[in-house]
Amino acid sequence: MSTTQDPPQQGFAANRSVTRAIRVLRALAASETPMTVTDVAKKIDLARATTFRLMMTLEEEGIVDRQDTLYTLGWDLGRIAQSVNPASGLVPRIKDVLEEFADEAGETVTFSLRHGLYELDLVLQTSPRSLGMRMSEMYGMRWPHHASATGKVLLAELTPEQVRLALGEQLEALTDLTITKHEDLARELEAVRERGWASTVEELEDGIIAFGAPVRDSVGTLVGAISVVGPRHRMDNEETQAQLPARLIAVAERVQQRMNPAPQG
Repeated sequence: MSTTQDPPQQGFAANRSVTRAIRVLRALAASETPMTVTDVAKKIDLARATTFRLMMTLEEEGIVDRQDTLYTLGWDLGRIAQSVNPASGLVPRIKDVLEEFADEAGETVTFSLRHGLYELDLVLQTSPRSLGMRMSEMYGMRWPHHASATGKVLLAELTPEQVRLALGEQLEALTDLTITKHEDLARELEAVRERGWASTVEELEDGIIAFGAPVRDSVGTLVGAISVVGPRHRMDNEETQAQLPARLIAVAERVQQRMNPAPQG
């Protein structure tokens, strides 16, 4: 009897260990400075002894590097990452969630993946199928973060010094409503942090409104942003303004769950 029960128990333990190891890597990736075992354990809310064992194994495999008591991501992880297209495995997991929301909202929905500290790459765009509508393809396009909803989501994660480094001293005016002063942008980003979502009203393009919300990994680091985009004449009304941000945040949470499924058991 015990023999038949052992494999499932071992399999579950292995899955849980993998999940915890991934959380360790995400914590190290989110830190701008090397971390101690205690730092990592606190970040991922795991016992120090368990965290230490995980990090020792990761170090042995070259996935984590250690200098004295300080840990960083390892050389072999960097080698592996060079051959990875981060969107290839992610898009199929979240595509149906965004398509459902696009149909429900009746507007175009996008998902942008964070690239490094300061960039976002649009990897998924979907428009409502039932209405036969489609905005022009935005894949590969780059626009100033201070004038886009997803860009503001990203900027809200940065320090004031990092914001200036990312944008420069001059904020380009794309329309008459674009924010062009750093002082005004700082107030806008504080509002984004407080309410948990961002918006633009004809700041990037005349006649276009957008809302954006963050998507995070299992340790709370921003990994991407979703947006809903449409013409002002459809979206600039009290009902939309009151309801759409909350609906967008709920969709972002569903995307997070697809990206970071909770361990079973």
